[in-house]
Amino acid sequence: MAAEQDLYVAAGDVPEFQREVALLRSGLDEVADGTERPGTVEERRHQIGTRLRIVEESIRKALEIGGGVLMR
Repeated sequence: MAAEQDLYVAAGDVPEFQREVALLRSGLDEVADGTERPGTVEERRHQIGTRLRIVEESIRKALEIGGGVLMR
């Protein structure tokens, strides 16, 4: 399911967002197992992990420059 609107995390909220993403990362197996999408659990874990890496990189860049994160 596609998101209906963009997600913007203000610069001051990026550290908290980083903690939330880390929590998702630490529970990746559970998240992948709990999703109802086509494919195997391993495929879902890979797909979710890839998306998390993209978000994590955006967070790192935002922290480096003191900016926020915009996800479309």
